[in-house]
Amino acid sequence: MSVFGAVMERLAAGESPRQAARTLAIRVDVAQAVADEAARMGLVLAPAEACGTCVPASKPGCAGCPFSR
Repeated sequence: MSVFGAVMERLAAGESPRQAARTLAIRVDVAQAVADEAARMGLVLAPAEACGTCVPASKPGCAGCPFSR
């Protein structure tokens, strides 16, 4: 699997780029670059783009949201 694919898999599992880098034993800037490129391609959403009201675990409706971790 490519580095891009491996980081995307970790992001899909709910990890941040920093956590993905740690899990995959790669540099944080590489994982962040993958996340940034994936966002530009529309493959992932940044928390602020998800619903516009993201304050982790601030409301009952946030339960289960991957950004509320």
